[in-house]
Amino acid sequence: MRAGVRLNKHVDPSWLADCDRLSGCRAVVMGLGLQAGGLGVARFLRDKGAEVVVTDLRSEDDLRPSVEALGVEGVRYVLGRHDVEDFRAADLVVRNPAVREGSQYLVEARKAGVHVETEMTLFLRWCSTARIVGVTGTRGKTTTATALQAMLVAGGVPATLAGNMRISALAQLEEIEEGSMVVLELSSAQLEALNNKPLRVNGAVVTNLMPDHLDRYQDMQSYAEAKLPVVANQTLGDWAVIPRGDGWTEWFADRAGGEVLRPDLEVAPPGWCSAKVTGRHNRDNLAIAAAAARHVGVPKSAIRNAVEHFAGAPARQEFLGTVDGARVYNDTTATTPEATLAALDVITGPWILILGGSDKRIDFALLADRLCNEEDVRAIILLPGTGTDRLLPLLPAGRIERAGDMATAVTRALKRAHPGDAIVLSPACASFGMFNNEFDRGDQFEARVREVGLDS
Repeated sequence: MRAGVRLNKHVDPSWLADCDRLSGCRAVVMGLGLQAGGLGVARFLRDKGAEVVVTDLRSEDDLRPSVEALGVEGVRYVLGRHDVEDFRAADLVVRNPAVREGSQYLVEARKAGVHVETEMTLFLRWCSTARIVGVTGTRGKTTTATALQAMLVAGGVPATLAGNMRISALAQLEEIEEGSMVVLELSSAQLEALNNKPLRVNGAVVTNLMPDHLDRYQDMQSYAEAKLPVVANQTLGDWAVIPRGDGWTEWFADRAGGEVLRPDLEVAPPGWCSAKVTGRHNRDNLAIAAAAARHVGVPKSAIRNAVEHFAGAPARQEFLGTVDGARVYNDTTATTPEATLAALDVITGPWILILGGSDKRIDFALLADRLCNEEDVRAIILLPGTGTDRLLPLLPAGRIERAGDMATAVTRALKRAHPGDAIVLSPACASFGMFNNEFDRGDQFEARVREVGLDS
């Protein structure tokens, strides 16, 4: 038995409850990725003395930014493949949320008695000094979580922001103050790992629930069930903010384990009249965040101050500037038709839209109807992908152009734009295949725009 660790497959696994007992633990990080999660997990485990194996199906070239950031000291890399023996020999496997529970490598690990965790399950085990609020929903998670943290800070409550937003939770664990709060943005893939685990958040915020990720989940019911642990795992003394809405939010409210708060979204949050952001969806997000902030004791005056100064979240209808008088917006995180429709409600036309990408099995009918009947749609530039293939027959043929890459898409959009028009990257599709992730898609868009040159 190695110092500092009781091998889970042979004896009491209680060592997992204490992150300071990881010295000598054989830990496999499955999925390094290019966002902060895998990097943060690997670095945290290494710094705690674990023997870390980082494995990813992508090549070293694809993962170079993360590999260079992590370095080679205390880490063994297995890239471009997985080795099943690494999983069988481990004490702990931390899987990336994108990895399905049914992966053959995870099956083999569990057969060998290995603990399989995610960054979020480990964070919830190890973060004992702060109250945790989990924010989820189909749309508005990042905006709501960011706004809630701003309201807490404005009210004098130390608050850490982390989760599904390129901010590793474990990377911040050691810095979290006693008695502070943590606002975690949680995706369905992160939340499904909490099923059948005695882990919970003290507060939950559910923004909405509508079809998404149907490439991962069999149907809407399965998608909703993946998110359900955010409220179902709660107990007496916990709370959840769930606005009244369609049947799915009611379904969530009926299954919550703690107190349920139902904010009235017809009432604007304090400070909305002076807010920098616009649009009904932003008003709703801020109202939901305000309800959570008020419940934990943030004064109304502090909420008003936070709302008035809130500038929105990056890559969400983000105004980059103008090129030859045409306004340019990065809305790359719009990976559903509903999100693109929300952008059209906020950003005034005429529009040159950059759409398309990989398919999530979501209905495009409402978006296509709007684009076919909206006179202010000057042009639609389509990026390649399976979602594009399904969307294309629904669109007005005379205004369509196809582009093989982002640079071409931006060039063609600029050629079609007139002064006063809006060039909007709001794809309504996922980014798989052509980009590393939706943020890489947005970064490529912004880089090309800046290469052309923004107006001074």
